This record gives sequence, structure tokens and C-alpha cells, in this order.
Amino acid sequence: MRYDPEGHLIFSPTDLIRYLASPFASWMERCYLETPRTVTPDEDTEDARIIAQAGDDHERTVLDELKKATPDLVVVPMGNFADAFKATRVAMGAKAPIIYQAAFKVAKFAGFADFLMLDEYGRYQVWDTKLAQSPKPYYAIQLCCYTEMLSAVTGDSMAEKFGIILGGKDRVEFRVEDFIHYYGRIKSNFLLMQECFTGNIKDRPEPLPQADHGRWTSHAETFFHETDHLVQVSGI
Repeated sequence: MRYDPEGHLIFSPTDLIRYLASPFASWMERCYLETPRTVTPDEDTEDARIIAQAGDDHERTVLDELKKATPDLVVVPMGNFADAFKATRVAMGAKAPIIYQAAFKVAKFAGFADFLMLDEYGRYQVWDTKLAQSPKPYYAIQLCCYTEMLSAVTGDSMAEKFGIILGGKDRVEFRVEDFIHYYGRIKSNFLLMQECFTGNIKDRPEPLPQADHGRWTSHAETFFHETDHLVQVSGI
């Protein structure tokens, strides 16, 4: 999440994934955005950095392979978001077969989709690269968000499918219809929490013991300690 140059609060599909994993972590991210001096996120672990680098390497490998197979693939230049958004619209208007790093901004959400690929009917589908060897449920939330933005930008009905290129290079497709309603509930709950944000730590969602709190894990552990939470008891 970030503020754009006009002062509007903008969210990304990744923010939805974070909320799905841990409303506590989502609240902490907003708190850090608004008052960065009051909270400090954990530093990335070496394992996290290695995994992130491996994910980037996988994405670049997929891009290189697609470039060889599809020479007229369009790479949207990163940098200024407004320019990237315009470049994306131009590439889509020209029906580029594959668009890498397509930029979208619709209402309160914005982000870069790894790939847009034309299907056999001449419509774009969202594709993402993931390092994992098998799909994870939260991937669908991220891709539904991009698919919804794609539909809003083009004015067309939503694509029927989205896809993932896994770490082993397997391609897996999913039907949007199977996930869109669940995505809608997650998005609505997330936006409601953001609208009700006060910055008062008393309003912060309690961290769940088994949740992935990301870079706010130490803050969750502090909460468990200060509240004498049962999670500190071995076997509970």
C-alpha cells in the first residue's frame, strides 16, 4: 500500500494476500505507512532473501523463454507508473501476444501483472510466475484482482481463466468463476478494515497463533508474551 502523488491511498493485490494471511500484519503495514516512527518491521531473514531472489530468477527465466518463442512480446518499462499504464494500454490496443509487467490502476487498486497472454479468442488472460511446485490457494486472490482490473480497463467481461507458471515450468489454468466470489468477500473485508483504520493500537486485530505475520512476526510474538497467550504453552 502507498499514497500516490495526488495523496490517494492505493492498494496492491499483494496487500490482499497479506490480509488473507494475517489481518494483524495488514493492520501493521497500514500503521507503518501512516506513522513509520511508531513501529519497526522485522528485517528480512537470509532465507527470505534467498527465496525472493530465486523467485526473481524464475520470473526472468520464464521471460527469456517466452521472448525466444514470441519475438514480438512487449516489455512494459518500469519506473513511472503513469507511463507504464499508458504503455500497457498501447500494447493491449496493438494486440501484442504477450505483455510483460502490465500496469493496471482501477479505483483503489494498482499493480503490475507478470504477464498478459492472448487466448485463442483474442482476449487477454492474466498469468503469473510462482516459484512453488504446486499452486497455493492465495494465488487465486492475487490473480482475481488482476483479472478484475483487466476487465475494468478493457471494458470487457472478465476473462474465463487465469494461469500460473510454476517453479518446475508447469502451466496451470484456473477458472475465474471458481474463485471470484471468495475474492470479493476478502476484498470487501480488507477495504472495510482500511476504512475503519484509526491508528489506535487498541483497535488492532489480534494476531492468530498459526498465521504468517511476515515482517511483523516479532510484534505478534510480543503480543503473545504480553497477554500471556496460550500459544506460549508447549503443545497448545
